[in-house]
Amino acid sequence: MTQVNSFLKSTVAVLFIAVAAAFTATETPWVGSSAGRRTVAMDCGSRAYIVGVSASGGQDSPIGFDLVRRIRFKCRAFSGTTAGSTISYTTEAVGDKAIALSLSTGSGECASNEAMTGVTLYAGWYIDRLNSANCATSTSSGGTYLTFTVGGGGGTKAGFYCPPAQALYRVDARVGDQIDSMKGYCRSFGSITSVSLPQQISSSVSPKPSTSSPVAIPIQSSKTFSFNVANYTAANARVDIGISGETDLLGGAALNPPEFKLELINPAGTVVASKSVTKATVAIYSVTYTINANGTWKLRVTNLKQQIGTMNVLYFSAMASL
Repeated sequence: MTQVNSFLKSTVAVLFIAVAAAFTATETPWVGSSAGRRTVAMDCGSRAYIVGVSASGGQDSPIGFDLVRRIRFKCRAFSGTTAGSTISYTTEAVGDKAIALSLSTGSGECASNEAMTGVTLYAGWYIDRLNSANCATSTSSGGTYLTFTVGGGGGTKAGFYCPPAQALYRVDARVGDQIDSMKGYCRSFGSITSVSLPQQISSSVSPKPSTSSPVAIPIQSSKTFSFNVANYTAANARVDIGISGETDLLGGAALNPPEFKLELINPAGTVVASKSVTKATVAIYSVTYTINANGTWKLRVTNLKQQIGTMNVLYFSAMASL
């Protein structure tokens, strides 16, 4: 009986882990403004992923902005990550003011075994332009790249993108007279072990610095960025891992460039690569190493300033080494 109970417990644990992995999901930030009178959910449903998009853009009057005015997504049913034959379409998000001038249209779809993993837009107060979209298979991060010329030339380049081994199944839009903002919902599509080393690193790094949320390192202090490697035999094992940073304003900003040291630490706790930087003037500084073990790796960044100059880390980078 004890052996049976142990077997049942192990089986339940394995099933729980498998189910949890299958429902890994990510909600991306909104792109655009917080305006709009309603939210339109363009949802493919529980067994399908987004595989295509069609949109129209233009002006609502001679003095109106050239914007994306209508958009909807194409869905394909999947059994796990195996593409099925059932095709459907989401609800269409449509601005209340119709296109009167400068009509532009565009559509595109992924290959039959791919799902959409990201959408690039230009946006400000509104969604100005549908620019491109990325597709991928369940075993590779690369796939069909779609480009569009829908909408005008305003806004700033932005978008919503799924983490590695996830794909889009739903997009929400805030809508009023026009489409004000959009965001995506992603869920598991394949395994993290199948994606490249740079993607495994970038998707798991913690903390994740940005210009809006930099990681501050006081003088003569260090901060450690941790990341997980699930499959070191995946593509692009030789990587450039680094950061970009600047000295904070009270520390002299551009007149007092950062000075810092990078140390790559393997799962055993050994420093395997290092680089010291003085008077940093380029965007990214990195160490190069061939990842050779699974587990938690670390990049330690030490601020070498001795008297004044807190360092703000703005970006963490992991790229295939050329």
